[in-house]
Amino acid sequence: MDMVSVEEKKSVAVAPYYLSLCFVIFVWGMCPVINPYIYTVFSPTVCSGISGLAAALSLVIMNFKKLKMINADYFKIAIPTGIINSVASIIQKIGLLYTTPARYAFLENLSCVVVPVMMFFLVRKKPGAIKVIASVLCLFGCFVLAGADTSGGIGAGELLCSMAGILYGFNIALTAVYATKLISGLYVFLHMVVHVFVSFAATLALNYIEIGGNPIEPMRFEWNYEMLAIIVVVAILSNTLCWTLRTDAMKHIDATIVAIMMPFSAVVTGLVSVAFGLDSISYSFVIGAVIVLFASILSGLGDLKINKRH
Repeated sequence: MDMVSVEEKKSVAVAPYYLSLCFVIFVWGMCPVINPYIYTVFSPTVCSGISGLAAALSLVIMNFKKLKMINADYFKIAIPTGIINSVASIIQKIGLLYTTPARYAFLENLSCVVVPVMMFFLVRKKPGAIKVIASVLCLFGCFVLAGADTSGGIGAGELLCSMAGILYGFNIALTAVYATKLISGLYVFLHMVVHVFVSFAATLALNYIEIGGNPIEPMRFEWNYEMLAIIVVVAILSNTLCWTLRTDAMKHIDATIVAIMMPFSAVVTGLVSVAFGLDSISYSFVIGAVIVLFASILSGLGDLKINKRH
């Protein structure tokens, strides 16, 4: 009876973190549908920089009394992971210009394969057969859902989003290993500061570096207060709140489980995208969604077995 009681207490203690991840999944699932609307006024890197700035300022307000606690430990991990995340975010946003929101969202989830591999190399943590199978299934589901079985093929947008997914995997694993003892709000704050610098540097670089006489990404910015307000709101929700919630959750939930759960944000993207006519529903979408769902459940079962053994 005591053993059952302990297990029940563990489940109750972890439940809020799973709920917070569900909120993150929903918000991040909505972003790819909102972003194309924003890109009609701002170029992706400009949008990324403004978003990072809004997030950083909101985190300063939220964690003002704790800022003095930032030390070398924060910089050692926040700077490299911030750069990795910023590069991933930028190339993913550029990739969205050349693909659909659903493909953009699902290809991001290549992270689910990278995380177990990175965790093994970083801390020699063997993922176990169930997690490996779940990761591979999730990867396969992402590609089916993204429509890789159709005549649309894989183009520049898909390649950029795939690269972003791989980089996100590095970010998740490094955060799980080195940032679990740090205050989430401060860690994410430094993340966003790095993001601002990288985004605006990329804005200038991509505007002045030309291919065939044309800038890689022409810089676009307008004093459109309505659109700026949308960026700020999205930034506070998706960057400030969601990043903090996910970082907190990773202190209590296995990093591989987090990586496997994230594909559900793509399911949200796909459904909303279809509802607004940005994507069309197909057999590949339905089959892929079922595979991703099964992979997530399978991964959760693997985590449950590990907890029972301990």
